[in-house]
Amino acid sequence: MKKPLLLAFAMSLCALTALNAQEIEYNNNVYEVKGTSILLNGYDITESLTLDDQKAIFREHEAKAGEFREMKRNERIQNRAIAKAYRKELKEEERAKRMTNNEKKYVFF
Repeated sequence: MKKPLLLAFAMSLCALTALNAQEIEYNNNVYEVKGTSILLNGYDITESLTLDDQKAIFREHEAKAGEFREMKRNERIQNRAIAKAYRKELKEEERAKRMTNNEKKYVFF
């Protein structure tokens, strides 16, 4: 019963750690985007890059951020569906239990 919820949580945790939307690979370098600054190995190199390079890096960052948001949205939808199915299963078990208890009430010996 709790296994689907734990499985969904584990999958979401793995997805979050696997994809970091702030790291961008451009021209064989891995840049990190924090707000409006571009970092390379922890140093701010925004001013030393050309405007075209800056725009390309920010565009790629926005694309990755959009993919990341979409992935999180789909994950939330999936988790809600799993939780809903779990609640429905519990409700059905409870209903079946009540039905057996009601049948016992009206049996005369």
